Amino acid sequence: MSSNPFTDAELYRRVAGRLVGRTKEVGAILAALAAGKNILLLGPPGTSKSTLLRAIAEESNVPFFLVEGSADLTPQKLVGTFNPAKVMEQGFKPEFFEPGPLVQAMVSGGILYIEEFNRMPEEAANVLIRAAEEGDISIPRLGSVRAKPFFRIVCAMNPYDDVGTSRVSRALLDRFVMLRMDYQSREEEIEIVRRKTASRLEWLVRLAVDLARATREHQAVRMGSSVRGAVDMVLIAEQLIRLKGTLTREDLRTTARMAFSPKIWLKDPTRSPESVIDELFDRIFGNETLGQEGERGSQPREGGETGEAVELSKGSPQRVAFALLENPSLIQAMKGLGVRGLEAIGKALPLLPNPLRDEARSIACELIVKLSQGYAGRKSLGRASRHDEMVDIDVEKTLENVLESRLKTPEQIAALAMRRRGAAYALLVDRSSSMGGFKLLLGAFVASVLAYSASRVHDYCVLAFNTQVEVLKRLRERKDPESVVTSILSLEAEGYTDIHKALEAARFELLSAGYEPRAILVTDAEWTAGENPLRAASMFRELNVVCVPSKWIGFARAMAELGGGSFTFIRSIEEVPEKLGFLQH
Repeated sequence: MSSNPFTDAELYRRVAGRLVGRTKEVGAILAALAAGKNILLLGPPGTSKSTLLRAIAEESNVPFFLVEGSADLTPQKLVGTFNPAKVMEQGFKPEFFEPGPLVQAMVSGGILYIEEFNRMPEEAANVLIRAAEEGDISIPRLGSVRAKPFFRIVCAMNPYDDVGTSRVSRALLDRFVMLRMDYQSREEEIEIVRRKTASRLEWLVRLAVDLARATREHQAVRMGSSVRGAVDMVLIAEQLIRLKGTLTREDLRTTARMAFSPKIWLKDPTRSPESVIDELFDRIFGNETLGQEGERGSQPREGGETGEAVELSKGSPQRVAFALLENPSLIQAMKGLGVRGLEAIGKALPLLPNPLRDEARSIACELIVKLSQGYAGRKSLGRASRHDEMVDIDVEKTLENVLESRLKTPEQIAALAMRRRGAAYALLVDRSSSMGGFKLLLGAFVASVLAYSASRVHDYCVLAFNTQVEVLKRLRERKDPESVVTSILSLEAEGYTDIHKALEAARFELLSAGYEPRAILVTDAEWTAGENPLRAASMFRELNVVCVPSKWIGFARAMAELGGGSFTFIRSIEEVPEKLGFLQH
């Protein structure tokens, strides 16, 4: 007998790698299949039920047969029938039997997946009882059909649906195990829409997902939209942009109505789907007018574009991004707002398409350099060192350490005392997926301050990291501040966060050049990969941590304390001048 395909140790990893989230459900379904159980999946449309089952079948090389449950699904369609023409000509013969999906799944040892299970007529559903329990069925004039060992039945039904449905019998339910699949998290749904649409308009993807999720909570709605509504809205809006060259607020409202109206089920008969979508659109997007609606391109408000930019800078990231897309000249108006303009660009930057993002990045760089020049003139980096001597690498001792243990870790780097050379810093900028928007902007701001502190700082290097570490500027490398800032602003926030690896890399850079290990870490401290960063933090002479909004504030503070440096929590760019006090002597 062949081995159970659902017990393959690598199957879980392969299936989970094809989906966004759903790791718990993947494990539970594979375990049930491996245990020989038939499964009932309970959940609203668009919750990845069929996607998950197809992935399992493909990755395990198990045949997959899909059946749509409906009132037209008869027992004969499910089981199969004899070919009438051949029977009339030669009589009933086994070779004239044309198997239906149930028999095909049984004889091939595959998965029979039935969608809309509770829409099947009772007589069709009853055919499944013996197949699910005994693994065989009897077919008149053909005989008994025995299923191969790994035949499984998986059914799915929508618990909200009560139109055209029938009650599933207890006798049938007793042959199944049940798993409830609800909607996924916001970030997971955003990733699903990104993958299905390939859209680079991040603000649009997030707006569409937020609208879909809001429909599920509205008091007039019985069943809200699945993530399919968000996918449809993004695809339609993208095509409108290609056709018209821009997208107005009313265009966006129309795409929302088209995408979501047929996908929500109201319980309040006094409301229409369109009125609910309009209400949610205004609530999420905001009621402010962005120029003259319905026209191609916005006109400035009274008071000119600067006045509009001031008002806009207070808005949400989605609103700022949409306004800049509708009226790109507002980006130039942000220059006159200083820190406030930089804050607004920081909100919108990861949501903008190219080439608009390039223009916004250029303005952000110009603002950062201008602001940090004045700031660096008043500040002085670092605190008094706890050691007067500096360090350099003892090459012979380090090689001896490495050869003895056959490992290459920073603890094995042997140091020699040498004369003081001045202070040098490694700036570590977290560029993992949680560090988008103003958070990367903050890293660029700190880098610019470092660059203009050359009279007090002997040298500095810049490293960006997620699970990999990229050196943006090396020690002793001549690079103007604008280039350093641009390289940070050009980073995409993506991947997991390995702070330990980044700290090791920074320490090695500094020690290799003969400097004490001093660093400034800009992060949200959400350690999601690699070893515990606290171990690496304790090896620094001075580790200053600049923490952005996060649930890991305590962990960020602990790194700074172990590293003998300062901890700073910054919520916005406007707080930078006040909060970077650790840069003063």
